[in-house]
Amino acid sequence: MSELRSEYRMNKHMKSICSAVLCGCLVVGSNTFAYGQEAAATAKTTEQISATYQTTASESTSTTAAQTEATTTAQPQETTEQQTTTAHKDQKTTKKKKQTSKASNKKTKKIKQKNKVKKLKKNKNLKEEKTVSNIIPKIYNDTRLSMKDKKETIAGFTYFNQGDSAWNQNGYCIKSSGCGPTAMAVCITSLTGKWVTPLDTTVWAYEHGYYSNAGSAHEVVPALAKNYQLGCNGLGTDYKKIRDALKKKHPVVGLMGPGYFTKGGHFIALVAIDDKDQVTVADVGSRQRSTYKYRLKDVIEQSKSASAGGPFWEIYNPGKKEKAALKAKKSREDAEKTKEQRQKQHRYNDLKAVLVQHQSVVVPLKRGTIVTEESFVTLLDIDSRDHVSVELKEQVIKDYSLKTVVDELQTKAISQTFWEMTHPMEKSQGPTLSDFLKD
Repeated sequence: MSELRSEYRMNKHMKSICSAVLCGCLVVGSNTFAYGQEAAATAKTTEQISATYQTTASESTSTTAAQTEATTTAQPQETTEQQTTTAHKDQKTTKKKKQTSKASNKKTKKIKQKNKVKKLKKNKNLKEEKTVSNIIPKIYNDTRLSMKDKKETIAGFTYFNQGDSAWNQNGYCIKSSGCGPTAMAVCITSLTGKWVTPLDTTVWAYEHGYYSNAGSAHEVVPALAKNYQLGCNGLGTDYKKIRDALKKKHPVVGLMGPGYFTKGGHFIALVAIDDKDQVTVADVGSRQRSTYKYRLKDVIEQSKSASAGGPFWEIYNPGKKEKAALKAKKSREDAEKTKEQRQKQHRYNDLKAVLVQHQSVVVPLKRGTIVTEESFVTLLDIDSRDHVSVELKEQVIKDYSLKTVVDELQTKAISQTFWEMTHPMEKSQGPTLSDFLKD
C-alpha cells in the first residue's frame, strides 16, 4: 500500500515535472517561434526596405541618367537654337543695317538732289539776273518816278537807301550787294541834277562787268563817274585831300571796313564836314547811321584797303574844258570798244563757218581760261550750242564756248598767211578774220 502510495506520488511528481518541462518547452518553443516570426518579419521588412532603396536608387539613377541624357541631348539642340536665334538676330541686324544704309543713301541722295535743285535754281536766278536788263525798260517806271516825288536829302545831297523796294524788284540783289552803285547814285544825282537811281547805276555796272550779286569791284567808282561825265580823283587815305574835297562841297565815296558802318565791306558817301572835322555821311545802308556825325579821323581809320585809287574817291562836276576833254576821251573809248566788238563778231562768224564744215582749225590763244600760257590749240568741231571741242597740248579735249575761244585769241600771233592756210576765203565773199588783224 505504502509502495503504491509512494509509486503514485512518484508518478504524480513525475507528471508534475513532465508538465513543467512540457510547459517550459512550450514556452521556449513559443518564444522561439515568436522570435522566428519576429526575425522573419524583420528580415522581410529589411528586405522590403532594401528593395525599396534599391528601387529608389535605381529610379534615381535611372532618372539622373535620363536627365543627363536629356541634358546631353538637349544641349546641342539648345546650342542649335541659340545659333539659329543668333543667326536670326544677325540677319535682322544685317537687314536693319541694310535698311538703315538704304535709308541713309536715300536720304543722302535726296539731300544731293535737293542741293542740286537749289544749285539749279540759283543758277537759274543768276541767269535771270544776267538777263534781267533785257526785261527792265530803258524808260523810268512808275515806282522810280514816284520815288522822285519822295526825294530825301542830307546836307543838300540826294539820299538813296539800297534797301528800298523801288530798286529791289528785279533780281539785281541791290539790297544785299548794291552799296557801291547806290553810293554813286547819291553823287551822280546830286551833281548832275538828273534822276539817276541805284537801279540805273547797278544795271550799268552789271552790264559792264563791275557788279555781281557778290558786290562791286573797286573800279566801279571811277567807271561810273566817267560814264556820267563826272570827275573822279583817287584820294587813298590822305586826310588833307579828303578834308579839302569835302570843304569844296565835293562828295567823297568811301569803302569802309569793320567799325561804325559794317562788319565786312561797305560803300558810303561823305557829303559834308564842319569846322571840327566831323563829317556827315550818306550811309546808303542805314538811315539811322546817316543822322550822326563822325570824326574824319575815325572814318579814315575804319576804311578798307582798295585798288583804283581808293579807299576814298573825290567825285566832282568838272569845268567846261575838263568836261569837254572827258567827253572826247569817252567817245574815243566807246569807238574803240565798238570796233573791237565788231572785230570779235567777224572772228566768231569766220571760225564758225569753218567748223560747221567739219574742218579743224589751229589757233593761237593767250593765257586765260583755256590755256595757262600762250600756245596753239586745235579746234575740232562745233555743236548746235556753239560749243567747240578744243584739243590742247596734252591731247586732252575739252569743250568751250566759241565766244570764250574768240575772246582769248592771241591776235598778234595771227597773220594773213596763217589764216588763209587754215581758212581759205575769197575777198569777194566778204571780210575775213585777217582783214581785221592788220593793226
